[in-house]
Amino acid sequence: MKPKRLRSQPFLTLTQVLVLLVVVASLIIVLDLNRRAQAGRNVGVNEDSLRAEVMAETTRQTQLQATLTYVESQDYVADYARNEAGYLLPGEKRVVPLPLTATPAPPSLTPATPDPALDAHPWQAWMRLLTDAPFPSR
Repeated sequence: MKPKRLRSQPFLTLTQVLVLLVVVASLIIVLDLNRRAQAGRNVGVNEDSLRAEVMAETTRQTQLQATLTYVESQDYVADYARNEAGYLLPGEKRVVPLPLTATPAPPSLTPATPDPALDAHPWQAWMRLLTDAPFPSR
């Protein structure tokens, strides 16, 4: 008897291979479409904040251009020379205000007013409470 040779069967059939290829291709297509949809949603997310930032930078550019124009002018040079560098035009005199340092005067020592209750006797206080009359003299 001849030993029967077992016929090896393929791991996957042709139908299974085709189904597997279709599933893999479908998965790739779905993932790509999802990525593109997400990218499309992210396009306008920060548009408002970006517009506000562009407007702020445009305003800043205008301010810097105005500052540049002033710094390049003769008025700025004259102002700098007079106020910061200390130059004077012919015929001008420099006036430098000096701060006054006043010393405070010492407080005057006034004598304290005498308290009449210290010199009063107890019977005089009772007399004052009962009659509303001024203190009798001694």
